[in-house]
Amino acid sequence: MRRFLPRRRPRRPPGKRTCLLLLALALGLVLYLRFGWLPTVRALVAMELDNETSNLINEAVDEYLAAGQLRYEDLVTLERAGDGSVAAARIDLAAVNAMKSVVLRALDERVPARVRERVGIPLGNTLLPALFSGRGGSLPVGVVSLRSTNAELESSLTAAGINQTLHTLSLRVEVELLLLTPAGLINRKVCTKVPVAQTILLGEVPDILLSPP
Repeated sequence: MRRFLPRRRPRRPPGKRTCLLLLALALGLVLYLRFGWLPTVRALVAMELDNETSNLINEAVDEYLAAGQLRYEDLVTLERAGDGSVAAARIDLAAVNAMKSVVLRALDERVPARVRERVGIPLGNTLLPALFSGRGGSLPVGVVSLRSTNAELESSLTAAGINQTLHTLSLRVEVELLLLTPAGLINRKVCTKVPVAQTILLGEVPDILLSPP
């Protein structure tokens, strides 16, 4: 006797509802990646990069100050009037340029390597940070190029008491990087100001001190 096998029913093509559902899911995923995930990755990369680069700038300046024992008198020459008050302050450009050259050279060597080594975003931080913060594989961040480094010396005067003025010299350092991240190329400029020398300028103490109204 012949055995009659049940006929296989032909597969029906997915219905319109299924196609619309799949299309909606795909569109939702694209929108989430475009407006949710990618901006989160960019913000986290920027925060990590700012912190790490600022630390490197501070380290480079601190190492220079510790090695050269730079003092306020090495950078500034004070000219005094006949009564002993400060008439002018002249900055030694040679000493400033020497400091800038050493600091910028150190940053050119260290920043790309340190960023590749330490700047990475845990995957959990980009999805559900409240539950998976610090978990998951690390999203890589690479340095495409160190576009520029620049440093300028800034001077500020601040009242420090009765007829006393605090004169502070700070090195303002800018580092511009082009990064390759899972969110695409990111051009980032980091700026940090580090005090390098300061002193108190003294003058005559007035007989009467009038407080502002």
